[in-house]
Amino acid sequence: MKSLIKNYIERLTLDEIREFGIKKGINISDDEYKFILDLVQHNYEDILQNEDKYLGIIEDTYSNIYFIKFLLKFIIH
Repeated sequence: MKSLIKNYIERLTLDEIREFGIKKGINISDDEYKFILDLVQHNYEDILQNEDKYLGIIEDTYSNIYFIKFLLKFIIH
């Protein structure tokens, strides 16, 4: 199961994250989408175990916190 998640995350693209956000009615900047992609690709294992820690990092970084939290939750679950 871990290798399946790892393979999915490694192949995840900015366009896929943006398309998903748009489908869910999430309107955030390209920088915020890039932040999510980078965060997930480099920390997905830790995010799955310590979600609150990463939501705190996002909250400290971006103003559209509710949209980004929503997007991150769907990407990692």
